[in-house]
Amino acid sequence: MSPLARTLASTLAAFAVVGALVGCARSPEPTPTPTGFASEAEAFEAAEATYRAYVDATNAQRMDPLHSPAPESFLRGDALADELEATQQLRDLGISVEGDTVVAEVVHMAVSASTATLNVCLDSSQTRVIDENNNDVTPERETPTLVRVEFLFAGQIYITSSSTVRTGSC
Repeated sequence: MSPLARTLASTLAAFAVVGALVGCARSPEPTPTPTGFASEAEAFEAAEATYRAYVDATNAQRMDPLHSPAPESFLRGDALADELEATQQLRDLGISVEGDTVVAEVVHMAVSASTATLNVCLDSSQTRVIDENNNDVTPERETPTLVRVEFLFAGQIYITSSSTVRTGSC
């Protein structure tokens, strides 16, 4: 065999060995989505769980003002500012809310590396607005209420950044 043929045979053998090794190599592990969650569905579930925890904390705080976690701990940005303003307005008017709000339905709208958006139907038919004389002053309202909720991804959790009442039905 000529030296050129030997070199060519050696090179082909080396390619065959490398090809066999690559063919037998482990498949790479699936990489998480840009949100850090395994899938968009998991990211939506985390956002939904955050909002449900916020509603649960709000309901619990109506019964016990010292309940922990405070609803505000689930909020940042506009959502936190709106919550603090609404709480202050209720105090200034001498009114409170009794009863539970219920998350009736959640529709997953959008998710990205840093945000998630949900449409949430809130049923507040079991809540009452009570004045300082213990009178029921609950206004007429449609229930459930459609709310668009925006979340920011912060580390391993979502934080509610804004919520807006929407027109339309649930």
